[in-house]
Amino acid sequence: MNTHQLEIFYHVAKFQSISKAAEALYISQPAVSSQIKKLESAYGVHLIEKNGQGIQLTALGIQLYEIIRSFFENAIVSAESLLKNSSVLRISGNFLMTNIVIPQIFEHETNQANIIIKSTSSFNALTELKNGYCDLALISASSQPVLSADISVKKIFDDEIISVSKNPLEREVTSLIVSKSKIDVYKILVKNNPLFSHLPYTAVESTQDALSNININKNSATFISARFLKYFEKDYNYRYTGVKNGFYALYKSNNFHTDEILKLIEMIKSSTKEIKKQSTTELIVFIIRYNVSKSSKD
Repeated sequence: MNTHQLEIFYHVAKFQSISKAAEALYISQPAVSSQIKKLESAYGVHLIEKNGQGIQLTALGIQLYEIIRSFFENAIVSAESLLKNSSVLRISGNFLMTNIVIPQIFEHETNQANIIIKSTSSFNALTELKNGYCDLALISASSQPVLSADISVKKIFDDEIISVSKNPLEREVTSLIVSKSKIDVYKILVKNNPLFSHLPYTAVESTQDALSNININKNSATFISARFLKYFEKDYNYRYTGVKNGFYALYKSNNFHTDEILKLIEMIKSSTKEIKKQSTTELIVFIIRYNVSKSSKD
């Protein structure tokens, strides 16, 4: 028996709605309908039927719902709680935080085996936190996220956004590669900066994807946090955009690892202060060189 199909049927029966089941499961309505049909076809039965504009359970559907309800409402919840409250701290976050800051913090720690670090987009990290697949989400966003009451949000730092490209932005860049977390930044720039307004853009999942793209397509530019400037290759061209972005740590208030998470957030803040000091100096040097070079050409 396909337990995934049973789970989908449970949600359809619970809400008496295909659309509400899809929303609860974070999948599309056609996917819900397809799995229900496959379950019915496998056993040659009918579990739901149309009722005006909505649906209702058949007599067999009602019986099946009563049988599986206790499993999904009790056993699954208990099992998930056990797994969530394990000794492993699960961190999901954007490329810069999970590939640079967190590994450096734990470089000399002996208990790193108790931490699972996953690099993903800010959007995916937030979704994983909501679904209980991670304990701490580290994301970037143009404004502080407004979420449900059970999710705590702590700002780690604000930072300037810079454009990076392999070729000079003014002369040879013909397109932009924008990660999902920087879409709001892009919209601000095209309104206020003529340098970016005429360039077409392609949206990608994460900053890591954007950087990979501009390394291949040297006529493209992307946006990163100036605080991480010191970690990137020196053959990039950088330009200050005048736009700020925030980095946030998010976790559920009743998390088993709350004390550990709060301690880690303070360690991240302390670590990134030093990054800020160094990257700002390098950025100022670059801007001076850029302005001198531009003046000599004019």
